[in-house]
This record gives sequence, C-alpha cells and structure tokens, in this order.
Amino acid sequence: MSTANKQQRITVAKQDEIAVLTMNGTGENLWTEESLTEFSDQIMALSRNNDTRCLIITGPGSDPDPVPGQEKNWFCGGADLAALADDDPITRASMPRLFAQAFGNLRRFPGVTIAAINGNAHNEGLSLALNCDFRLCVNAASFQFSVGHLGLVPFGGSSQLLPRLVGEPWAKRMMLMENTIDAHQALAIGLVEDVVEPCRLHAVVQSWAEKLCQQRPMASRAVKQLIEHARMRPLETGFAAEREWQASIMDHGDYRVPGKGVGKDGTPDRG
Repeated sequence: MSTANKQQRITVAKQDEIAVLTMNGTGENLWTEESLTEFSDQIMALSRNNDTRCLIITGPGSDPDPVPGQEKNWFCGGADLAALADDDPITRASMPRLFAQAFGNLRRFPGVTIAAINGNAHNEGLSLALNCDFRLCVNAASFQFSVGHLGLVPFGGSSQLLPRLVGEPWAKRMMLMENTIDAHQALAIGLVEDVVEPCRLHAVVQSWAEKLCQQRPMASRAVKQLIEHARMRPLETGFAAEREWQASIMDHGDYRVPGKGVGKDGTPDRG
C-alpha cells in the first residue's frame, strides 16, 4: 500500500438535520493517526449536539493533486502503514487503538449514517463503509482488502462486519484471496445498497438522508439498535427489548397519532 499522501483533513458541513463529513486527503486518501483522532473528535461532537439525524461520510473522489499516471478516484485507500514501521511498540500499538475508538464512535452514532462512496474503498476505507448503516457508491468504485499478504489483518472491525453483511464465503474470498470487487458485483452480494453515476451520487444520497430524517428521532434510534442487536441475541430477548423501546417512546411522547392534528409531544401531525 502506498503511503504517499498529504495530510488528510476532516471537514464537516451541516444543513438542518443532515451533516456531511468529508475526508479531504490526496492520493489514496489514507488514514493517519492525526486524521483518525480528528475524525473521532468530529463524530463525538456531532453526537453530543444531538441535532444531527443523518450523517453522510464521503471522500474527495477525484484527486485535486494527482500523481501522473495514477489518476484514480478514491473514497479511502486504508491506513498509512508508516506508523507500523516505528521501533517504538507504543507508537505501533496506537493505530489499532485509534481505529477501534474512531469506528466505535461511528457505530454508536445516534443518527443514521450513510457512506457516500465516491471512489475506491480499500482496506480501512472499506472498513469505514462497513461501520456505516448504508453504503451507496459510484459505478467506477472498487472494493478490496489487500493487507493479508503483508501479514496484517485490516483495522476497524471488518473481519466481523463483512461476513455479517455478505456472508462467510464472500468475506473469505475478499479477505483471504484479496479479490477486488467492482461496484455492480458489490451491489449483487449486498455490500452496497445502490450504484449510481458520479454526477448523481450527491443527489441520491441527499434524497436518502431526507427520507431518513422523516422518522421520529427516538423511533429511528430504536429501530437501528434493535436491528443491529438482532444479530447477537436470542429472539425472545429481542422481543423484550422491542417492548422496552415501545414503552420508552410512549413515556417520552415522541410520536404522532395520525388524524389527531398534533402529536402527543405537541408537534403538528404530518399524516
């Protein structure tokens, strides 16, 4: 993996209940210790404000400063492995810790997250997308894990998230054989939810975000958590958790009754 990458910068643009976080690196847009820390801090800040219903995460797409002959579009190419070459064991250990912290904060984000994959997503770039609730990509995107031959396991939880999403056989093909998957194959195996032309990605992702924001906040958090936990706990335990969420929603009054003019929380009824 190339480590030629200018400092990746994390920017956030917010409009109403939708935030767009962009990783503005060049080259393969690789993760560094600094960008991971900045990413984690931005996610935590948005979580604390509690007014972001949908978070869109994207990359630079086209490289503003391409190396001649390497003009590819990148969402994120993974981790800058330079830190792993350091003689200090504490420095080497910081990379997996930072990925665990940053992507853990992303998974726990109270709103819904969408990866707007506007270029290739490899290694920890693909791990980032796997930690989001939804993944939409451009038709030229490719997906690959390619660090196994270096003796590494990708950071960011991909060994657990990928098989849950696409099944064990495809996960093994991607991680053990380092197969590259194109956008349409990714759609066919369930790795992404939609494939669009690059010129349409922003509009399509925005429409998804707006539709997601129509859900009441508490119901959205409940459904997201219940679906995720359904993979890990017995059915009857899941039924009990669903009833607990329903009771909590009733107690908080965060719902509307159609035809009654206003919801229990006093907000106008939309239907």
